[in-house]
Amino acid sequence: MNRLPITAVLIVLLLAALACAQNNIEHLKLIKALPIEYEEQVEPSGLTKLNGTLFTISDDHDIIFKIHLKEDRAVLEPYIELDLPKTKKVRKYDFEGITVDEDGDFYLASETTFRILKVGANGKDFSWITPSLKSFGRQKGLFKNNKANFEGITYIGKNTFILCAERESRGFIQVNIEKIPDEVQVIVNESSAHDWPETRDFYYTGLHYTDHSLYVLERGAGTICEITLQQDRVIEKSVWSYAKIENSKELQYKSMKYGRGEGLFIDENNVYVILDNNGDPRKYDSSDKRPLLLIMERPK
Repeated sequence: MNRLPITAVLIVLLLAALACAQNNIEHLKLIKALPIEYEEQVEPSGLTKLNGTLFTISDDHDIIFKIHLKEDRAVLEPYIELDLPKTKKVRKYDFEGITVDEDGDFYLASETTFRILKVGANGKDFSWITPSLKSFGRQKGLFKNNKANFEGITYIGKNTFILCAERESRGFIQVNIEKIPDEVQVIVNESSAHDWPETRDFYYTGLHYTDHSLYVLERGAGTICEITLQQDRVIEKSVWSYAKIENSKELQYKSMKYGRGEGLFIDENNVYVILDNNGDPRKYDSSDKRPLLLIMERPK
């Protein structure tokens, strides 16, 4: 009886595993791709919804923006201007994620300070509700690169939030703001169960929690992965891909280093992903430098 060498068996098993991983990926269907308009350049980074209206923030502005959805575009309107004092150590807060609780209060993740800012629903009350979480992450291997810190935040209830660290290493910090430092959980995730050859990167850039499920936006891969955090493990479940949409001839940017997903929100019917193109023009229309809001069907 002929037997395959052990190396050949391993290769067969690896290819089978990769095929299985790709078969578990569901490709999202586009409803609308809306260019985002504002009076000046914006770099949207984060997405949430309150009372049926989407909101975002921008790397370059200390403003929470309301998003008005038009037939052929999405228009930003300043909703809350964040009048926060700057210091010699902090000249820019670089808000990289936004979420909201059941009372209508907003929460922003600051990449430069590693803290969570609470913005009252009245738009006037601002307060930092955590100390710097940098040391908690550093102890477990997060934040090795000064330019790769918090990129997303989501409220999961009972004073508890989950934040994601983008890369080097990528991972999560779950924190109960009333029980620091006792309830600060850090989970590092160096690998991915659904890697496949054409993937560029799996940087974490957005989070959303809904219906007891946690979803993370993986920027360069153009995927949204449902995950469960268990002790020191990240368990990956279903994967949705929008890569074909953002890489389509009609939508892709000149440099796809940019033009990638930076914000995620999911409701009953739709999946929303906001793209930050860093001012880069479209590949086939150099005059169009607007970011994009993708509205896609949520898989049933």
